[in-house]
Amino acid sequence: MDPKRRKTQDSAENADSSAADTGNSGVAESKATDSKAKPVELNAEAEKSNFIFRKWRSSPTYPKAMEKGEITLKSLYKQQEPRLKQLEQRRPSLPVQSIYLHPLRKEVEELNRKKDIVCLILSYPPMNSMNKERHKNWVRDVLKMNHIVREWKTFSSKKNKVLDSDIFEIDALLDHMFDDIEAYVPPLIIKKMCKKTWPATQPDEKVRNLAVNFATRQILEEIENPEVLRIRISGRNGIRVTSAVKDLPQIQQRFDIVIQVDASLYPNIRGIEENIATQLGFSLNIHILNKFLKTTSFLIFLDDINEMINLYEVGSEWWNSENIQKIVCATRSQKVCQRMAVDREIRLDDHLLSWELFCRNVGNIVHSSGFQHRATDVVQKCSGHLLAVVLMARALNMVFNVSTWEHASYLLSLPHRSQMKDRVLYNALAFIMGRRSGSAHECVKYCAFYMEREGANKLDLIQEWIRHALISTFDEGKKIVRGLVSAFLLESSQNGYSVRMRDEIREVLVNSQFLLQGGKGLAKAPTDEAWEEATEIHLMNNKFSELPRGPNCLQLCALFLQKNPFLRVIPPLFFQRMPMLQILDLSHTKIRSLPQSLYGLSQLKRLFLRGCKLFMELPPEVGELSNLKVLDLEGTEIIRLPMDVGKLTNLTCLKMSFYGDNDNKKDNQYSNRIIPQSVMSNLSQLEELIIDVNPDDKQWNANVKDIVEEVCSLNRLEALQLYFPEVSLLNNLMDGSSINLPGMHFRFTVGNHMKRIMSRLPLEAAVKFEEQERCLKYVNGEGVPTEIKELLQLATALFLDRHLTATSLSEFGIKNMGNLKFCVLGECAKIQTIIDAYDGGDGVLGSLEYLNLHYMKNLRSIWKGPLILGSLSHLKALVLYTCPQLTTIFTWNLFPNLYELEELVVEDCPKIESIVVTPDPTATEPMLWRARYLFPKLRKISLHYMPKLVSISNGLHISPILEWMSFYDCPSLKTLSPAEVHSNDLKVIIGEANGGEN
Repeated sequence: MDPKRRKTQDSAENADSSAADTGNSGVAESKATDSKAKPVELNAEAEKSNFIFRKWRSSPTYPKAMEKGEITLKSLYKQQEPRLKQLEQRRPSLPVQSIYLHPLRKEVEELNRKKDIVCLILSYPPMNSMNKERHKNWVRDVLKMNHIVREWKTFSSKKNKVLDSDIFEIDALLDHMFDDIEAYVPPLIIKKMCKKTWPATQPDEKVRNLAVNFATRQILEEIENPEVLRIRISGRNGIRVTSAVKDLPQIQQRFDIVIQVDASLYPNIRGIEENIATQLGFSLNIHILNKFLKTTSFLIFLDDINEMINLYEVGSEWWNSENIQKIVCATRSQKVCQRMAVDREIRLDDHLLSWELFCRNVGNIVHSSGFQHRATDVVQKCSGHLLAVVLMARALNMVFNVSTWEHASYLLSLPHRSQMKDRVLYNALAFIMGRRSGSAHECVKYCAFYMEREGANKLDLIQEWIRHALISTFDEGKKIVRGLVSAFLLESSQNGYSVRMRDEIREVLVNSQFLLQGGKGLAKAPTDEAWEEATEIHLMNNKFSELPRGPNCLQLCALFLQKNPFLRVIPPLFFQRMPMLQILDLSHTKIRSLPQSLYGLSQLKRLFLRGCKLFMELPPEVGELSNLKVLDLEGTEIIRLPMDVGKLTNLTCLKMSFYGDNDNKKDNQYSNRIIPQSVMSNLSQLEELIIDVNPDDKQWNANVKDIVEEVCSLNRLEALQLYFPEVSLLNNLMDGSSINLPGMHFRFTVGNHMKRIMSRLPLEAAVKFEEQERCLKYVNGEGVPTEIKELLQLATALFLDRHLTATSLSEFGIKNMGNLKFCVLGECAKIQTIIDAYDGGDGVLGSLEYLNLHYMKNLRSIWKGPLILGSLSHLKALVLYTCPQLTTIFTWNLFPNLYELEELVVEDCPKIESIVVTPDPTATEPMLWRARYLFPKLRKISLHYMPKLVSISNGLHISPILEWMSFYDCPSLKTLSPAEVHSNDLKVIIGEANGGEN
C-alpha cells in the first residue's frame, strides 16, 4: 500500500476551514441544508480524532502498523499533545461548522468516487459481460459503509472506539484491486477521473450526444439494482438523460408511477413533495402521498435540483423494499454533487471515456480538422466498446489515408452476420486483420488457436513461430511481438517477458473464419477451396478480373468485392451455393449486370452497388430479395427504378442516383417516370433515403412534386437527400408533412441549375459540406424567399452558390442562422460584405465554425459595423479564394471574438497588404488589439498568390502554438518577423526559394 496515495490534510485547521463536503457518502444531513437550523459545532474529541487520525496515516509507521494489524492511533495522542493544546487555544477563533464533519470524510469521498467510476466502467462492453461479482461485492460493502457514516452525527470519546474499528475497513475498501479493469482502462485515466481533471480532449457535440446515450444505458442497469435507490446525474445535458429514460417503453412498463419534476422551482424538500402530490391528484396532502408511494413502485426524476437540498431526505417515508423505488436527480452544479447523498453518481463527463481512450491511442491526427469528424464517427460506431475503441485507435494511429478511415467506419457499422454476440469487436477485428498480411497475420492466428490462455514466454512463442515456419529469424519475431502488443492484440506482462491474448479477441478469432485478402493486389482470385470454410471474405481493392464459377460457401455471411476495377463479369452460378449470405458489396467495379443466382439469396440484407459506372439498369428481379434492408446505388447512375422495388417493404435504407434524360426508346409504361408512382409510399420502413439526380433531367422536374408528396408520408425517415428545382416545393416538407424535419439529417439542393456548369468550390470544402448534419444548398437564387429563411433556421450548413441579388449574407436574417456551423459562399457576384452588423442581432453567427468564401468578385469586407459580443466566437477555419476587391480580412475590433480560430487560408486576393489591420496606437479607442496573441489557437496559416502582401500582423504575435505556414507567390513579403512568428510548435514553413527569410 502506498502511503502517499492516502495522504490527506495534516492539520485540523485545514479541516475546519474546508467545506466539509462528504461526496455521495451521505454524511451531510438535513440540518446542514436547512437555512433555519442552528449550526452544529464539533466537540473537542471529534476534532482531536480528526487531527490525530490524519497525522497517524501520514506517519512513516502507518504502513508497517497496517501490515502487522497494530492500532497505533492512541499512541500518537501523547506525541501530538503540544499541537493539540494549540488547537484548543485557537478553537474559539475557528469558523463554526455548518454541517457535521466526520474525520474520515476525505477517505469516504475518495472511496465513493472510485465506486462510481468502477460502476460506470463496468457498464461498458466488454466489461459488462465479464464476471463482475467481486466488484459487485465491493460496491455493496461501500454502500454499507456509507450507511454507517451517515449515522455519525456527533462524536464523543465513547464513539472513538467505533471510529478506530472502521479505519481498517475503509482502508481495505480503498485497496480494492482493479487489475481486470486496468487491463482496458489505463490507471492514469482512472486517476484523472478520480481527481476530476477530465476530459483532457474536448469532443464535439456528436460525442457528447453519445455520452448521453451511455449515461442512459447505465441508468437502465442501475434501475435493476435493488441496492441503488438514489441516483444523481451531474453535468451538461443531465436533463436530456432523464427525459430520454422517462420516455422509454420499458420504464413505463416497469414502474407504476413515473414523475418528472422541475426541482429548480422549489428551494426545499416540502415544495418538491407538494409538486409530486399535486401531479398524483392528492392536492397538497403529504400524508396521503407518503402512504400511497410506500405501497407502489415509482421512478421520480428531479431535474435541476437546488444545491441546498439533501436528496437523502427526500421522501424519507416512501421506501419499501417490497417495491421497485428510485429517485433520479439531474444537476449541473458541482456544489450539489458534493453535498447531496446518493447511492450512485453518474457524471456525464465520465461518459466521455471512450472518446478519451480513442484520442490517447490514435495520436495527434485526432486534432486535424480533416480527421476529427472521422474520429468521432469511428468512436460513435464502436458503441462504447472499450476494447474495440482501443483496437481501432491503435490501428488508425497516424493513418492519413481517408479511404482507410471510411472503410473502418463502414465495417464498424455492419450488422450481425455470424454466431458471435459481440458484433462491434467482430467488425473491429475484421478491419484490423484485413490490414495485416503475411507473417504477422499468421502469427496472430497461431496465438488465437494454440497459445495457452494464461499466455506464453515471449522467446518460447517466437521459437514456436519459427518451428512452424511462420517466420525466419528471432529479430523478425521480436518485431512482430512488438507490433502485436502495440496494436493491443497481445498484452505484455512480467516486464515484457510474457505475452497473452485477451479472451475476447481469442474467442472472435477462433470462432470466425476470415478470408482476408483485401488490398493485396491479387491478379487472381483465391481458388474454390479457399472459400469453403470462410464465414467472411474480404477481397476488395485487388486486380483480378475473374471469380470462381460456383464456390461452395455454405457458411459465408459477408462478401466484400468492392474496388476491383478489372472485374467486369460475375459468373451466372457464382451465388448458387451461398445460402447464408447477408452482406454483398460490389461497389466500384466494372460490372454491367447481376447474375440470376443473386436473386436467390433469401438471407441477403445489404446490397452495395456504389459507383458502378457501367451498371445502368436495375432488373425487376431485385424485388425477390424480400429480406433486403439496405440497397445502396449511390453514384451508380441507373436509368430508372423498377416498380418491383416497391415489394422490398423491409428496406430501411435506399440510396440511388439517376443518369438523367433517357435516350432508351424501349416501350415501357414507366418510361416517363424515373421512380414509378407509389413505390416510395410502399417503403414505409425507410429511415434513410438519398435520391441523387441530374438537375437537367426533365423527367425528374416533371414528376418531382408527386415524389416529394410520397416522401412526406415516410414518418420513420431520419436522413433525407433531395433536389428541389423550385423553391415552392419546400412547402410540402414544411407544412403538413409526416416527417420530423427538425430532428433529422438532411441535404437539400434548391434552385434550378445545370449540371454542365461546374462549381469552382474546392473538393475538400465540398466534401466537408456534405458531411454536415443538415445541409442547405441554394443555387442561382433571387431575393430571399420565406421558404429558404424557414429552412435556414434548421440548417447547420449553408452553401450559397451563385446568388444573383444579395449584397450581404445578413439579408437572409441573422436570427435564422443561429444553428449554422458551416457556411460556404461562392460566385455571388453582388455580395460586398458578409455580415452587416448594422442590421442588428445578438451574437451574430455565434455557432459558426467554418467559413469559406470563393470567387467573390465584389467582396470588400467580411464584417461591417460595430462589434457584437459573441459573434464568430466559435469560428475555427476561415478560407478565402479569389476575392479580387478584398482589402481587409481582420479589423482590430474583431480580434476578441476570434479566439477559437485554428486555420487561415488566403489565396489569390491581390489587394491585401496585411492580414491584420491594427489601429493607430495614439487613437483613443480601447486597445483590444494589444492582447499578447492575436489568435491564441491558430495552428495553420497558408498565404498564396498575394502580390501586395507586406506583413502578416504588423509585428504583433500571431499564435503561441502555430505549427504550419505556407507562402507562395508573395513577392512583397520579404521577411517573417520573429515577433510575429513566435511558436515552439512550428514544424513546417513552406515557401518559394526567393521568398521570405526565416
